[in-house]
Amino acid sequence: MLGALLEVLLIRSNDAASRSGHGNPAAQVWVFGVVVAVMLFVHGYYITTAIFGVLWRSKRPWSYPAILAALFALHTHITFLHGKPDFTREARAMEFPLVVGGVVIVLMCSSAGNEILRHWTGDGRRSNPYLSASVLTLFGFLLLNIANYLRPIDGNFSFRPYGLPFTFYREGGYVQEWVWRSGVVVWKGLIADLVVVGAIAAPTGKAAQRLRVIR
Repeated sequence: MLGALLEVLLIRSNDAASRSGHGNPAAQVWVFGVVVAVMLFVHGYYITTAIFGVLWRSKRPWSYPAILAALFALHTHITFLHGKPDFTREARAMEFPLVVGGVVIVLMCSSAGNEILRHWTGDGRRSNPYLSASVLTLFGFLLLNIANYLRPIDGNFSFRPYGLPFTFYREGGYVQEWVWRSGVVVWKGLIADLVVVGAIAAPTGKAAQRLRVIR
């Protein structure tokens, strides 16, 4: 899934590539998946997650997925810092969407993995319905914004706004064709989007909890 996300970002950041295509999409997903895996391995992501997996002992089902997501964001940022001298401005602009999308994917996969492990080991503890609803809502939010990110380009796409239902990021671009301005996070929009996610996840989790009681 991280490979698919990276492919989406690379295709969208290269207008010529988006017109000419990248060959077999499934093969490209595997290639970019390997690229992400190697990138994270080289920068210590798997080592730190293994250390936390051994040392961290908590009965709260959300704690380890949250740690994995935070470590992913940290190591991705370190990767971009390390490669900053060699990255183009367009490549550096991909850090924010990659971190946001990757955090959602890591949360979803790790939460699902915890649930499968509990069923497999016969652990009687049930997952928190509010946590499950939040992860699913965030995943839906991710898919919605990927579709928004891939919307057709009409003319120059510098400084284009991104984010549904509210704009949370404005892309960078060149001013007068030679001065580069970096993209910026629209904090008001980001906070508003998180409020919307919470407003959807809370009643969904409540409904799931009631269904569990009825059963």
